[in-house]
Amino acid sequence: MKKYILIVLLSFALYSAKAQSYTEVYVNYLPSIPFGKTADFTSGISPRGVDFEANRFIGDDLSVGINVAWLIFREKVGPELFELNDLDIYGTQFHYQNMVPIDVVFKKYFITGTYTPYLGIGAGIQYVQQRNDIGVFSLTDDKWLFHTAPELGVLLDLNPSATLSLKAKYNYSPKGGDFPSTSYLSFGVGLGLN
Repeated sequence: MKKYILIVLLSFALYSAKAQSYTEVYVNYLPSIPFGKTADFTSGISPRGVDFEANRFIGDDLSVGINVAWLIFREKVGPELFELNDLDIYGTQFHYQNMVPIDVVFKKYFITGTYTPYLGIGAGIQYVQQRNDIGVFSLTDDKWLFHTAPELGVLLDLNPSATLSLKAKYNYSPKGGDFPSTSYLSFGVGLGLN
């Protein structure tokens, strides 16, 4: 897992350096709300999320880029009875989900002046890890899944080289084998440099 993240971050840095004059780079704080099977395992808003994004303009109002995020969902459950094979365990459980989506992102901008609304769509892969800690026991399952993320946002010019980014992004990965589907809504606020 660490090897893949390192490769993506290195590619991201090389990509950004190669086309600095036509590229915008963003860092966003990304709180998220889980839905569906994701909410069944860890419900409630997660304040733990960040993403890094670089977009290269391929026209006046179109860009293509890469987005790498890391989100953590956590929930305390119990105390209650938990069955593991032939073993019954009573105690408080801590559920964790780590999500690491890596997407290629296409965006269409509607340039107005000091602010720029946009629509985007991202597609790629997502590493998902689910962990259930109960007492001294820890049950972990992980999987790489297909990932898609439609996005709606607005960019606000702060000065000629800095931009405030506000966005909402719906993240979805379909079920992969026995691993459940994931879905969550992220709200991003961040800073971009161009």
